[in-house]
Amino acid sequence: MKRTAIGIDFGGTTVKSAVIDDGTVVARAAPLQTQDFVGPEVLLPAIRATLDLLREAHPEVSAIGAGVPGMIDSINGRVHQLSNVPGWEEVALRALLEEWTGLPAAIDNDANAMAYAEWLFGAGRAGVNVVCLTLGTGVGGGLILDRKLYRGSWLGAGEIGQMTIDPNGVPGRYGNFGSLEKYVGNAQIAQRAELLYRAAGLTKTLEECSPLALEFSAKGGDIIALQIWEEIGFAIGITLCDIVWLLNPDRIVIGGGVGRAGELIFGPIRRVLTERTMKIFHENLTIVPAMLDNDGGMIGSAALALEKRDALAD
Repeated sequence: MKRTAIGIDFGGTTVKSAVIDDGTVVARAAPLQTQDFVGPEVLLPAIRATLDLLREAHPEVSAIGAGVPGMIDSINGRVHQLSNVPGWEEVALRALLEEWTGLPAAIDNDANAMAYAEWLFGAGRAGVNVVCLTLGTGVGGGLILDRKLYRGSWLGAGEIGQMTIDPNGVPGRYGNFGSLEKYVGNAQIAQRAELLYRAAGLTKTLEECSPLALEFSAKGGDIIALQIWEEIGFAIGITLCDIVWLLNPDRIVIGGGVGRAGELIFGPIRRVLTERTMKIFHENLTIVPAMLDNDGGMIGSAALALEKRDALAD
């Protein structure tokens, strides 16, 4: 059977869709800007129109997959709550996709989709136990355990961004004080940098303190930017230490905008893991950047949809 499917990646600011053939993007639709569509009743018709255009050009498509941030019921195909986008509660997204297209559909958490893609086609390929971390507006995670995507008892496993690094720290939305996401999200990084520059007598805007700007500054020798990256790497490294002690993975894959800072972030992470875990846990542990970049969510969603199609065919 053809290995062609459409993958949809819901983000905090855009919804991206593409035709994927066996892990390769063959056609992209114009992304939808979520701020232009208030609520699912407005955005869903736009997604449907995008799917119609892609299918018209690629009639070989045989399944539809969607990766969605938030609490997702991948078994019953429901979006319980969509992160960062208001109005999305208890939406039967899978049923809608199947109704619109007549094709088998699958939905899952977006970080799970990214993890599945990296394990099948990217930096996690051939790993047995793989932890994937996505760093951007928020912090997400996905787990491949014993070569299977692990979702947990209530389908919510892998929320690495909600793990506590300071029990007396910044309040979180779920009562979890000092969660990782409150320290290494894009906005939090920019705010911390702006404060440090101001304390040093330098005025910088939040835009000038974005992770990308800090990457360039640090590579140019900026002391404050280098300090920020040390802090980010330490916070992530501490969290990964707990995960390594718990799961003993053979590979950790880090993606997202912050993850593209290279050794600025990977160096501190490796150092913390070496200092705070037994040698048997870290000596053969590979920590690598994601390979599929911004396409991971779409590729993983398409792969999960094909898996669903194949299961129905058996």
